[in-house]
Amino acid sequence: MSAFSIQLESVKETPEQFHLVSDRGWWEVAREHLQEPSAELQAPFALDLDGYRIGARLLFRVRASGAVRLRCGRCGELYTHTFEERLELLLEPADSVKPTPEAGIQLDPEDPGLGRYAGDTLDFEPVLRDILALAWPMQPLCGESCRGLCFICGTNRNVASCGCETTESPGTFSELGEMLDPSKRNRA
Repeated sequence: MSAFSIQLESVKETPEQFHLVSDRGWWEVAREHLQEPSAELQAPFALDLDGYRIGARLLFRVRASGAVRLRCGRCGELYTHTFEERLELLLEPADSVKPTPEAGIQLDPEDPGLGRYAGDTLDFEPVLRDILALAWPMQPLCGESCRGLCFICGTNRNVASCGCETTESPGTFSELGEMLDPSKRNRA
């Protein structure tokens, strides 16, 4: 049984609270799925669930939290990235028409707030994996105001001024911009 599992019978018609916490073993597997092998766990990932039944349906208000150590994409320094995401999840019982998992939860691929459940155990691990995949930073930044590295000498500009005479980096596509600017085109 997963650390993120609860028994179906524990979800009642009155709201119940559930607190599910990851361990280091779960993180070792999860970070490979996220393709972040160097990310270090700083605070365990947890799911705080408020859940109850509405007939055969199950409604959960989910709060996912945790923290990892990532490398900033601008300056290269390590920093702690904190996750706190919320989701409302409505689960319907699996039926014989749609393919279902043997047990657990299967999320709707187009709407992460909907899903189906089957069996006596609800495993919220796929829910947490989807939340992390959607919330994971595309370019990790230690802060919005990170000044990055000097592209001439490599000094971390958040820590010290290097004295290099720089203007903003011309960018990878600067020549393309000149080609597209009608005033700068060479006319033959």
